[in-house]
Amino acid sequence: MRLCVMVFLGACVVPLASAAQNTVEVAGRSADAALDQARLTAGFQALESACFSCHSPDASAGNRVAPPMAAIKKHYIQPGTSYEAFRDRLVSFVQDPSAENARMPGAIDRFGLMPKMPFDQVMVEEIAYYIYHSALEAPGWFEQHFQAEQQQRRRLGQPTLVTDADYLRRGREVAMSAKSTLGSNLQQAISAGGPVAAIDFCHDSAIPLTEGAAAEQGVAVRRVSDRPRNPANAATAAELAYMATARSALAAGTEPAPAVQRVKQEVVAYYPIVTNGLCLQCHGRPGVELQAETQAALRARYPDDQAVGYGVNELRGIFVVSMPAQ
Repeated sequence: MRLCVMVFLGACVVPLASAAQNTVEVAGRSADAALDQARLTAGFQALESACFSCHSPDASAGNRVAPPMAAIKKHYIQPGTSYEAFRDRLVSFVQDPSAENARMPGAIDRFGLMPKMPFDQVMVEEIAYYIYHSALEAPGWFEQHFQAEQQQRRRLGQPTLVTDADYLRRGREVAMSAKSTLGSNLQQAISAGGPVAAIDFCHDSAIPLTEGAAAEQGVAVRRVSDRPRNPANAATAAELAYMATARSALAAGTEPAPAVQRVKQEVVAYYPIVTNGLCLQCHGRPGVELQAETQAALRARYPDDQAVGYGVNELRGIFVVSMPAQ
């Protein structure tokens, strides 16, 4: 599954109000900070849900699976770099990650090239806005911002959800957080013991880790497929219908869009999981991407496994996020 999180890539910055009122130092120049607090908030939320489990701001050097955000900012933003130029470079790389398009060859040598991730352009622009306008390199930056975010969440409580767009946005945060957590653990397992170690991690920890993280937020999240590895992850009829639509989009050369439907007292959102090269180590073609040792581990752990034979950019499954209707 497309679980690996971006190799470069909540609800507030600290103090967001003062950041919007004060002058900040950006790319070696002073900029009067008429900053958009809502965009800063959205950017930090996106970083927290989709990026920090790999691009951890406080992980030790030996435990990193991707470079920290401060290093990314240093390589992408030079004195005189405008926000628009930085944003465009970041969006370009995320939409088409390649060695030729990268600005951190050392990170590629150490961590590998990031896979293409299903982040829409709006989300990447929110991340770019936050990175550009925030002092990621400052000592204690993450702890300060994280504590402020938690205080604001306690003060505001759960977000108010009204429209389908509200639920899709909230579901995306949950799905990206689950993807990020699973991806970070999966990368660590592969680094430590290759695909066999990743299979062991998925068998023992993937479902409880996913469900546990969502339960803390008062929602439920599952990963399902029409070709499940674990029979417990088999898709329902409604989920299969969404998967058919998503596959049609991929076949037409477009990104499959998430979808939402209301079921009794719940709102259920669907988010596609599309394969990349890393996925094929455990989900590829036997004898091609799947090595004999990996196939043996799959037979031992998953005797009813159907989740092999995939190529790149194919629909592997979906995240299903169930939220109480408000």
